[in-house]
Amino acid sequence: MDDVYYFAYGSCMSPADLARDVEEFQLIGPARVRGYRLGFTRYSRARRGGVADLVPDKDGVVEGVLYRLPNEQLPALDEREGAPEHYRREYIPVEAGGKTYEGVLTYVVVDKAAAEIAPHPDYIQTILRGAEAYLSPEYVGKLRETVKQLSERKPGERKAGERGPSEREPADGRRRAGRRRRVRGRFRRMRGTRPSRIILVRRLVG
Repeated sequence: MDDVYYFAYGSCMSPADLARDVEEFQLIGPARVRGYRLGFTRYSRARRGGVADLVPDKDGVVEGVLYRLPNEQLPALDEREGAPEHYRREYIPVEAGGKTYEGVLTYVVVDKAAAEIAPHPDYIQTILRGAEAYLSPEYVGKLRETVKQLSERKPGERKAGERGPSEREPADGRRRAGRRRRVRGRFRRMRGTRPSRIILVRRLVG
């Protein structure tokens, strides 16, 4: 198989943010998965707060964005997502454009915190850029309300057994920053010889 379908539900819903780490992809359009809810179950030092996760919930529905990308881009996507250390690959059915795609790649948190962690405002703004462009207004409203409730928790408040930020994750910002420098370096070398390989960012379904 030359291409893989990928379901994004967090920061990667913004094509501009995804393009920081993945060179080539195609935006298919808005999508949804059933049997999950959106959670923020992992602390990211790079993102300075909680980051998104798919949490099993038999009555839940999570909206997101469906992409298609070449298999050769999977190592870059894994590195962006922190797989396999922090996230792991999961293959799920996804609904988009009136049909169901089977075996779609997504990522879920490996070690989920006992209580959800408020995300940093900068991270939420990145998520909302993609959400407001592609997802339903009702879902965007629920997303805003979820984030508001998490943000209103007292600083440092967590349930018994939940680990603190310093215990949860080694610094991954340096690795991602190094990846971005390598990608930008390739773009500079390519600029004088041929067009950029970030192509096909287009919407195929409503």
